[in-house]
Amino acid sequence: MQPQQGVLKPPRKHTLIQIYDFDSLPLIAMNVARIGAQTPGMACELESEFFNDRPKNKTKGSEVSAVVGFGPMVWILITPDAPVRGGFRSLDETEIGGAEVSATEGDMFFYFSSKKEEFNRILADKIKEQFGPSANLIEELVLEGGTHSDIASEKEKVLLDSSGNLDTVQSSFVLTQKFKSDANFFCDLPQHRFLYRVDSGLGAYTVTFSKNPEKLANYADDVPHPPVSRGLFFLPSLDLLTSLRMGGIRMGSLAINAKWKENS
Repeated sequence: MQPQQGVLKPPRKHTLIQIYDFDSLPLIAMNVARIGAQTPGMACELESEFFNDRPKNKTKGSEVSAVVGFGPMVWILITPDAPVRGGFRSLDETEIGGAEVSATEGDMFFYFSSKKEEFNRILADKIKEQFGPSANLIEELVLEGGTHSDIASEKEKVLLDSSGNLDTVQSSFVLTQKFKSDANFFCDLPQHRFLYRVDSGLGAYTVTFSKNPEKLANYADDVPHPPVSRGLFFLPSLDLLTSLRMGGIRMGSLAINAKWKENS
């Protein structure tokens, strides 16, 4: 099994992050998941059309990172009998530094990174069009540069192994946090950190990875500055995304009818 490529690769120059929630989610969860699962393939197709200015005799490496994440409610709805183990759930409202911090929000997370800002926008617009009017874009950040962990060298912290559910091997979790200040503080988990313009100053947006959602939850409640928004998402492996794209999760323990299969 393989992880989503953008999990291990550092961001390119330009990054676009979007978080959606959906009206009537229980009725459309599987369709939402299938559209999300198409994202890496769609990025590859668009890349071959968009980045056509390279010499034909030059070996072409991927110019794009496209990562898709599923919020707790989406994942529970499409795998009702076998959700991801290890505390993957929305984080509750809390208080940090004397300020109230809202619960984690978002049903779908998208992270696009490319050498060209306009490519990220084209890809994001295509996905938004497919989602249709039931999709609510609750967060969008256009980012550039940033400081980034070498996640490939720390993948044992990030990618699920075979000690748990075999179907989720090479999957991961991500915590997003948006801060109004650019104050930097220690984090012992692999993280991408971006600065963005807020009012007359700078804020920070962090994307933190771990194979353990409880560690992300503990880190989220321990930050010294209150974030203005935060989200927690499951990043399926490419194999799980392929299963969704092909018509639903059919892999043994994650199949919706797995409970009956085990008893038959």
